[in-house]
Amino acid sequence: MYNKDKIITTMMGIKKESESILPYVVILQPRRNSSETSAQKLDGYEGLHIDVLGYSHGFCTISGEKVDVARNYLLEAALDSGAKYLLFVGEDTVLPYNGFTLLHEVAEKNQGAAVSGVYYIKLSSPMVHIKTGTWITPANVDPGQIFEAWSTGLDCVLIPISTIKTIKEVEKETPFCCIGSNIDGIPFIGEDTFFCYLLRKNNFKLLVNTDVQCLHIDLESGKYTAHPDVDLENYYTNIRISDRLTIKDKKTIDKRWIERLPEGTV
Repeated sequence: MYNKDKIITTMMGIKKESESILPYVVILQPRRNSSETSAQKLDGYEGLHIDVLGYSHGFCTISGEKVDVARNYLLEAALDSGAKYLLFVGEDTVLPYNGFTLLHEVAEKNQGAAVSGVYYIKLSSPMVHIKTGTWITPANVDPGQIFEAWSTGLDCVLIPISTIKTIKEVEKETPFCCIGSNIDGIPFIGEDTFFCYLLRKNNFKLLVNTDVQCLHIDLESGKYTAHPDVDLENYYTNIRISDRLTIKDKKTIDKRWIERLPEGTV
């Protein structure tokens, strides 16, 4: 006959032991407004919408800050997490279920490299750019490729913590991310462009795995932009995925983008 008290004591021992386990990967998500429902469930251990089974993992988010401030906060938190990798996921970016494992496979074979998936600007081109000669153009992101990019967005990217540590040590008085607009003749620089420049400057590669095709989804309507060949059976979400965004949605999408910009605290 089993003893209930001994079973509970054993479980308490397992719980205590688990408290010394650090996350292998920490998922980072800047939020514009935490009252909205994010596209995917990425926090916790049950019912997650991406496959991190078998890996210890953590989750960190911040809401209401400007995106460069939010990303810097999250990157600093990742440095303190003890994790090997951080995974940035946008609140309106939907990764395929196997997105993390596919990015991780490439990262393990290319030490120090940041590895991005593919997501599109809503109603526009892929947020993946290559440099050919003196030109910057959107990349061909058809599935089945791994290539080096000049820049990507940061809403689906796996980065080794060791890479972040090196950048912090070398760039002592420089943030990881910064937005510049109409400053000293600079028209506009996004926080993702700023970060990608620091990667290149410190000799880290930015790779793209085009088998990680994401949906860029409107949180209100469930409409999305993505590669034409995506299979919606590969995606799990908190909100119902509806139809593709079309030019008829542009005014609404542009209006929501402006209205949802957080004022921030700094």
